[in-house]
Amino acid sequence: MGLRFRRMLRLAPGLRIRLDSQDPVLSIGPRGANLNISRRGIHSHAGIPGSGIYHRQALWKRTSRTGQAAKKRR
Repeated sequence: MGLRFRRMLRLAPGLRIRLDSQDPVLSIGPRGANLNISRRGIHSHAGIPGSGIYHRQALWKRTSRTGQAAKKRR
C-alpha cells in the first residue's frame, strides 16, 4: 500500500479544487450537484448529501492515446 496525498481547497462558495498525487480536479457547483473537470474528462454528479445515493455521468471522456496506438498495431 502506497502513501497518498489529497487536499481540498475552497476557492469560493461552490468552487473547489482537489489536489492529489495523480490529478488536480476542479469542482463547480453546490454540495449534491456539481460538475468535475479534470484531465480524465468532464463528469456531472447529482445526489442526496449524506445518504450515499448519487448518480455520475461522463459528459466528455479523454481517450487514451496509448490505447488507440495499441489497437492500430493489432
